[in-house]
Amino acid sequence: MADTSKAKTPRRDSTKSSSSTRSGGERAISPRKGDKESSRSERGDKDRDRSDKREKKESSHSSKPRSDKDRDRSDKSSGKPRSKDSAGGVLSPREKSSTSSGRADRNADAVVAAEAVTPAYKPEEEQDPATISLAQQKECLLLLLEARTLLHQMVRMRWEKEQREIEERQKKEQEERKKRGKLSVTEIQSVLKSQPDGEEGDWISAIQDLKKQLVIEIRRNHVLDRDLQKLDKRIGLLIKNRTSIELVLKGMEKKKKRKQGAEDEPVFDLKKDPRKLEYYQELFYMLQTEPRYLAKCVYLVQPQQMESFLETTILTLYGDAFSPREEFLILRLFQLAIKNEIAKIKSLSDFLKATSVVPKMVVTYNRRKQGHEYLRNTLGPLLKIVMEKTDLSLELHPLNIYQGMINEAEIRTGEKSTLERNISEDQAIANAQVKAIMKQRLNALREICQMFLDGVLNSMNNLPYGIRWICKQIKNLSTERFGETLDNDQVLKVTGYFVYYRFINLAVVSPDAFNVIEKALEPLMQKNLVVVGKVLQNLFNFRPFNKQERYMMALNSFIEQNKATVEHYFNSLVKVDEPEDYLQVNKYMELTQKTKPVILISLREICATHQLLLGNLDNLATEKDDPLKLILNDLGEAPPDIDESDDREIQLTLTNRFKVAVEEEDEIERMYAETKELIIPVLRSIPVENSIHRLHLTDVLESGIRYAGETNNKVLSSQINKILENIAKLEKVGRLSKTDRYESFVHDISLEVANRRIIREQQKKEIDRLTVTLMNLRKHQSFVNDQIAQYQEYLKQCRERHYQSAAKPSKKSKKGSDSKGVGPFKFTYKELAKQGVIVDSEVPAMSRKRTHFIISSEEVGMFDITAKIAGISVEKMNLELDDLLERHYNGVEYLELEQVTLDVNMTIHLINKFFLGGKK
Repeated sequence: MADTSKAKTPRRDSTKSSSSTRSGGERAISPRKGDKESSRSERGDKDRDRSDKREKKESSHSSKPRSDKDRDRSDKSSGKPRSKDSAGGVLSPREKSSTSSGRADRNADAVVAAEAVTPAYKPEEEQDPATISLAQQKECLLLLLEARTLLHQMVRMRWEKEQREIEERQKKEQEERKKRGKLSVTEIQSVLKSQPDGEEGDWISAIQDLKKQLVIEIRRNHVLDRDLQKLDKRIGLLIKNRTSIELVLKGMEKKKKRKQGAEDEPVFDLKKDPRKLEYYQELFYMLQTEPRYLAKCVYLVQPQQMESFLETTILTLYGDAFSPREEFLILRLFQLAIKNEIAKIKSLSDFLKATSVVPKMVVTYNRRKQGHEYLRNTLGPLLKIVMEKTDLSLELHPLNIYQGMINEAEIRTGEKSTLERNISEDQAIANAQVKAIMKQRLNALREICQMFLDGVLNSMNNLPYGIRWICKQIKNLSTERFGETLDNDQVLKVTGYFVYYRFINLAVVSPDAFNVIEKALEPLMQKNLVVVGKVLQNLFNFRPFNKQERYMMALNSFIEQNKATVEHYFNSLVKVDEPEDYLQVNKYMELTQKTKPVILISLREICATHQLLLGNLDNLATEKDDPLKLILNDLGEAPPDIDESDDREIQLTLTNRFKVAVEEEDEIERMYAETKELIIPVLRSIPVENSIHRLHLTDVLESGIRYAGETNNKVLSSQINKILENIAKLEKVGRLSKTDRYESFVHDISLEVANRRIIREQQKKEIDRLTVTLMNLRKHQSFVNDQIAQYQEYLKQCRERHYQSAAKPSKKSKKGSDSKGVGPFKFTYKELAKQGVIVDSEVPAMSRKRTHFIISSEEVGMFDITAKIAGISVEKMNLELDDLLERHYNGVEYLELEQVTLDVNMTIHLINKFFLGGKK
């Protein structure tokens, strides 16, 4: 057994063993005792051949020598001196064998090449196979360990990458579910616990309380404003009545004209019809502050009337100059118009079609003063630089350049040019002189385009706020409409369409038409600017030139070079604040306006607007009591068309007939919002339970009750009970349903949590706006009260002056009294009927001859009428001049008292004649 062990063949590495097995066709087994010497001899021959090949290969590859320690050990075991390699290094046979053992079989060509230059080992130089095999095994194990470590690292890196991708995908899916409100109750709890606590006050209730206070203050202000308007009107009527008493007979004169059958058509003159003027003031106030009417109108206007309608709407109604209030209102109109437009289109590219209305609105909007100032300040200096180059030509069409060369030569020399005429475009391009001119002009064009581009990009902060916000709305509303199918490049192109093509480009190619420059352009300069505009338009539209304009294709490098910069410009352009923050104006501003808005509008615009509204009233106002319907009913028929040559204008002081409405949620919606607000901090407080089943809202709330009991948290217990109580009430009225386990409510809570930060910011701003509005409303109340006191005092003085000249002591007045009574004056029934004062009466016909009326005034503006039959007082009546004048102003013809009906106009005439006209 011992002999067999000693004679056993040494172990070899896997590579060598595999190679030996493949070449010999036999497994390596221990030799028998009798074959020991023959086996060793055969191995010696094979090893010598193999060593020769390895030595030659090592020589050709300049292998690194092994350490001195290894060489010494190898020398001792072999008993032979060290051998030198070709480079002068000393290599032992063992070192040569172990270093090259794994390479011979892999690189046969290198071995054959090395055999020609490297001497072979002699048989007597053979080393101990056991020693050689051990070194090879160690080296192989080290290589295997290194490979395994590297493989482990690669596997781990791949696993970590896959894990990151999975986490990112899960995170993205989670965020998407959050946005869509698809979280379960436990997921909502996890999200809440991962967020900072923040300020969890009941802001919904605070907002509702502020709105309740606001409604109360609005009603008070509405009453005060109405009283102030009434006093103002009475003062005006009283002054008008005093200064022109005869005008009160206009009503009778009109009646007579109608009876005479006058055929002359009345001239549309609002100054002669104050009541109609007031209706128009109310109408245009409503159109200005309620954008829903005009947003519908723009789709009902005939194409040939669109330009004039938009001028009326945008330039007249909202003013040409910048004002925060008007800017806020017009942007609300644009927001609604964009929303209506996007709802009708199938893709964002449809937004730019000829039938689209919003682009036309934007063009008109850009013509306002702020747009003109931007163009003048930004492009004016650049245009001046270009216009100073009087000899500059940017014509790039080769045929035109070639023809220009011929014309110039003939004019300069006075002789016909020898250049060939009627050549092709390719022949023109091949001309050396044409090439040189094109190169020169292309360089000049690049410089000019770069100058304009830099000017536009650097002036982004000066771009009118409105156009930037309009582009932002288009992006946001189109993203909401089309979702993930929306192409961002298309959004950028639409932004470029509105900002550059429909605004800046118009001033680049036609600066004189937009008053950007003060003098008219020369034809050559006009052509140059058209070329500049074409290049910039392609750049802002991300569209390179194609073969149809191959002479312009040299500018594609300019477009490609600046494409990323323009994309960044478009993306930055839409990053603006909301109008409430930028303009410092909000929807409550109308409640505290001390000065009424004023517009200057032509009579022709008033007629056209009235006709448009009346013709489309059913589409604009569907409700029976719609305010627009009420005003148009009061206005009656629209006036006839006014000739275009009639350029009369009138100033309208816009007034609001209807009180400003504040959005108030009903009791059910208020409770729903409060419950949603209350449940969020509760879900944050309740520990998250791990369960293999989906937990519903009721499950989590029951868990919360147990948790509150275990921790003795009475506040939490009270909150949960309040939530359950509200849920029961909401379920009773049908706002919530138990059949879906309140999943619709959970969905709303999920949306609230997902947008918590944004919602809280909006709520905070709303609280700030309401607080400021309440403060301003109370200041406004104080202002109006002061105004009312002043108006009352002034009205009293007006009345006293009116009666001063006609005043004589009344018989009832005591001597030395300060009473300013006038009268009494006595009239028979027959006299008043003849003068047209009495138009109807319940007095019996037999008694009318004995009936007298005694009229006196003990108080300024108040008249006492006593009716007597045969000297016996039968009826006492009171008249107020202010009431009579107001009835006349409103077109009311008759005043019905208990016994008689009076003609308003003739009664005023009688009072003026006897009480104000100085008749004694």
